[in-house]
Amino acid sequence: MGASLHVSTYDPMHEVPERCNVCWSNAPMFYYEWLTHTEESGRQATEGFCCFECAAELLKKMKHSEAHEWAEEEAALEVDESDLTGMREHRLTAFAATE
Repeated sequence: MGASLHVSTYDPMHEVPERCNVCWSNAPMFYYEWLTHTEESGRQATEGFCCFECAAELLKKMKHSEAHEWAEEEAALEVDESDLTGMREHRLTAFAATE
């Protein structure tokens, strides 16, 4: 299982840090939860408040991680001589469109 990122707004009347928990520079705009799961380390969760720029960077980080996973899965299936035409086209289209 891969990663998930949940970004939401928050009520500024409640306890909120003065700075983004990711870059420690900007004022936070969102609340986020970053969840990862790997066989080696199990489930790991990070949460906090982040600025707009860091929310975008977290999404980019997830995109790169997912692109790497797709490429690894494709390579493993290639060894089995599976027909990967559809998967390869989808991967190239999905990730090329976001560069």
